[in-house]
Order: sequence, then C-alpha cells, then structure tokens
Amino acid sequence: LQDELSLGSFASPMDYCFGPHTLGAFRQWLRREYGSLEALNREWETAFSSWEEVEPMTTYEVKDRERKALAAGGLENYAPWADHRAFMDLTFAQTLARLKAIIRTMDPTTPVGIEGTQMPSAWGGYDLWRLAQEVDWVEPYDIANSREIFRSFLPSSALLLSTVFGSDFSAIRRKLWRLLLHGDRGCIVWDDEKSRCIEKTKEGMPITERGKGLAPIFAELKRFAPLLFGLERVDDRIAIHYSQASIRAHWMFDSREDGDTWPRRFSSYEAAHSRLAQVRESFVKVIEDLGLQYRFVSYEQIEKGELLKEGYRVLLLPQSVAMSSKECEQVRAFVQAGGMVIADNMTATMDEHCRRLPQGQLDDLFGLRRRSVGWRPQGEGGTLPALVPGSEPLTVFEPDLSLTTGKARFPSAKAPAVIENRWGKGRTVYLNLDLREYRQWRLSPPKGDGLRELFRQLLQEAGMEAPVKVFQEGAQRLADAVEVWRYRGQGAEYVAVMRNADSSAAAWERPERVRILFPHRASVREIRTGQAFGLVQEVSLELEPFSPLLFELRRGGASPKTRGKPSMRKTASLLESPFRRGS
Repeated sequence: LQDELSLGSFASPMDYCFGPHTLGAFRQWLRREYGSLEALNREWETAFSSWEEVEPMTTYEVKDRERKALAAGGLENYAPWADHRAFMDLTFAQTLARLKAIIRTMDPTTPVGIEGTQMPSAWGGYDLWRLAQEVDWVEPYDIANSREIFRSFLPSSALLLSTVFGSDFSAIRRKLWRLLLHGDRGCIVWDDEKSRCIEKTKEGMPITERGKGLAPIFAELKRFAPLLFGLERVDDRIAIHYSQASIRAHWMFDSREDGDTWPRRFSSYEAAHSRLAQVRESFVKVIEDLGLQYRFVSYEQIEKGELLKEGYRVLLLPQSVAMSSKECEQVRAFVQAGGMVIADNMTATMDEHCRRLPQGQLDDLFGLRRRSVGWRPQGEGGTLPALVPGSEPLTVFEPDLSLTTGKARFPSAKAPAVIENRWGKGRTVYLNLDLREYRQWRLSPPKGDGLRELFRQLLQEAGMEAPVKVFQEGAQRLADAVEVWRYRGQGAEYVAVMRNADSSAAAWERPERVRILFPHRASVREIRTGQAFGLVQEVSLELEPFSPLLFELRRGGASPKTRGKPSMRKTASLLESPFRRGS
C-alpha cells in the first residue's frame, strides 16, 4: 500500500487529527468506550457538560496540566491525550483494512502489505498489534524489536520480509540468515542508482560487483530455505507483554526531560533514547542468551485469556506501567493456575488510559506495598553487589517499596529487590531492578553475567531450562551472545545455533569453538556441511560469526541420509514467488 507510511511523519510527534469529521468520530468512539459523559469526566478529570464539548488535549495542554499536578503533589493523568492517540491508532489500522477490502474487490488473491514500518510508538499510528491484523505481509524496519513483535502478531499465512542495503556482504549474510531462522520468507534488495545489482542501462544488463557479492549469499539461502519453510518452529511458551498504553505513557515520561523541545523528539532520536524500548530489548536478549525463545502477547490477547488458552508458562512484563483491569484480572488468573510472572518496576501503576493510580493494580499479586507511585528516570534504590565475579552491579529501582506477603531475595536497608510471592499454584517475581543496560553489557562479557544468571535461576526454579545449551568449549560457562532455534520436522528435530551480537564489533567477528548439549541422544548431522556425528548427545564445533550451525536430530539411530524433505514442493514455489498467499 505504501512505503514508510504513517499518520504524520514516521513516528515523530504530531497532534493529528483535530478536524471536525475526526472529532465527531472520536466522540462516538468515546461514548462506546466510557458509556456515559460522567464516566469520561471522572477518568479525564474534566467537566464537559455535553458530548459536543468534548475535545482531546494537545500534547502542550496535557504537559502543562501535568506540570501543575506534579507541582501540587498530585498524580499524572494523560487520559485526554492518550485516548486521542489510541483512537488515531485504531483509525490508521482501519484505513489499511478499508484499502485492503477495496483491493480484494478487484483482485481477491493479491497479498496486500506495507513496507518501511516504524518502531512501536505513541505516534504515527504505530500500534503494531492493530496493524498486524490488517495486512498480508510486512517489511518492517527492525527498530525496537519491531520485527519480532510483527512475527508474533501476524496471521500464520502472512509474510515477513526485510530489505538489504549496502555492500557489507558479511553483515548481510548474518542478517539474512538470522531473519530466515526467525521466519522471514524473502527480502527486498535496495537497488538505487548508487547500489545497482544489475546495470540495467547497459547492453546485456551485466551484473555489478554488488550483485556478484550478493549472489552466493542468496544461492546458499535458497538451498536451505525450503527445508526451514517446511518445519514447525518451537518456542518455550514465554510471553512478553506488548502494551501500547505503556508505550504512550513512557513517551510522556521520557519527553518530560525535553521541556518545550519535545516536538524535536524525532523517530531517530526516539529509537535511541526510549527507555521502554531499551528495557524491552534487554528482556528479549536475556531470554535469547539463555537459549530460550518467546512470543510477544498483546494487551488484547491477554484480556481475552490467551495466556491460559495458549499454554504459556511465563509472562514477562517489561515496563508495563499502564494496564487495564481486564489485563490484570487475566494475569491473576494465569498465576492462580500455575503460571509465573516476572516484572521489572512501576508495573500496572496506571490504567489503560494512562491515568496514574494511587496503588499498583497488581501490588498484592507481587506481595508488596508502595509509598509512592510516581515516575523516576533511573533507579534510586541503591545497587546490589555483583552477582557473578566481573559482572556489573544491578541498580535497584524503586526505593519506596515494602513487603506484605512477598519475600525479597535481596533485602536491603534502602529497598528490597527480587521480591518473590506465591499466589495460588503460581509464582510472581517483582525484580525492582533497572534492566536497561543489559542489552549493552551482554556484548562485553562478563558484564551481563549477573543478570543472565539471575534469570537462569528464576526460570530454573520454575522448572524451565533451555533444552539445548551452548557452552564455551572446555567450560561450563554458556557461550556469549548465541541464539538457539528449535524446529519440528517429519520424523526429526532440527536445531539452529548462531551468533546473536547485533553488533559489528570486531570481538564478535571471529570463529569460536563451542560445545552444544542436546536434550537427548540422537543421530546428529550438521546440515550445511553434511558432517555426521553418529548417535551422540553433544558435539563440539566451530561457530562462525556470520552463518549458523544447522543440526538434524533423529532418535533411535536412524540414518540422516534417509531423511525426507518436508514440504519441499510447496516451499520451492515460494522461493520463486515469495508473495504466494498461504504458502
């Protein structure tokens, strides 16, 4: 439908739309949301006497009200602004749905999608949960975990694509292999005047040096993609909360420090400075670094009870500050039934309209009490000693917590940390830690080892361990910055192991010998090289910096040479026409 589309300019702040038609539709939507004008006035802390008077606050207006409330010792209430942003997110998604329906009347089989999408944002219409429900394919800019969020939310028939820029062929190989392992079904090769792959204006249209450099990468991917397309990806039933309301609230928090310069908080700046995005990235990476896989779960999915319906075992709440009462009810039911919840800080201290509450909605679930619910830009509860030699000390976030039924793994005179509580058949952990820096610490080991070990212990105590473990050769230490994928195939299991540095640092661009421990003995073969290891439970190999190790595991000693090629005919056609719907 469009490249780099948005309600405004990318994901940069723009108070759109205040047109008469939009405001009329917004008021109708508010009627459905609140039921009565009295309920809206109570939530917004306003005094409208009729629906025709109702107007949302601009960013300037809500920030001015916030300053006055905080100066008077009150609490933040962004509802008159946040509801407008929520309505515009909905409107943007509905516009895509309308355009798709028009195209369907002319061509019912052509997939309809969007490209150049932005990070999850309070601006631009970028509620990724809503967008994912309305398209058949997406080519996202992979900013702030957008790619994995879309993977989690898109229908199973939808396609994910990526774009290849530049001529750093090693980096391109690494990127495309990782995206293939995560489920991408193709890519777009950026081919502007400066980076042609084919000299289209010359006789015979010769291939350029860039084209020659890309050719062997695509030849290799095309060789193994049919097998991977025919496999079922296995995750570890770990859910990571996607909260659009919290994204809105955190934009207001972060931009508080900007003063009146917030209009210059452009997309590129937000991508590098969003605290919620940094924490989300840290949660993602610590799970991946432990050899586990996850899915994002949206606010709406949680409200509909999908944590229990889909059999999740663990729910992670990264900076989930704004949650609805329905979400909280379902989180309670999840724990009551035996699930585990891990949250970092400030959890559920606002409702879904971004109005601050006097107490957190899940405080009793976490076994704690707060003396303050206000936002703070960084931890103020002191630090914990390094949990592993050489690792960075962890910052305790909220100083104003006390325990009720919870027990702190790290009690302190200033503030308790890692508060554990039993609830029904399940368990909660309120870390009260600042996790933002793990995403960087992990790239300079052993700085991140303390937090990784803490998560490993917490998950292990809940009966969750990585089925496949990757160790440094000759040691019991997990290899750093390595991701593991698992798949089911026809009569076999498949495992992929690859460097997961997300960095071009030279330290990660060298081979490393690793020891891989599988969950059971099996007839093991490394598919890319064809090397067979016989009936074993572990192997030692060199892990390249830009390509994965791909293993086939067959129980009972069956010869790997007799393996089938799952869905080869079906997926081969997909390689030739990556937009074939339903493939």
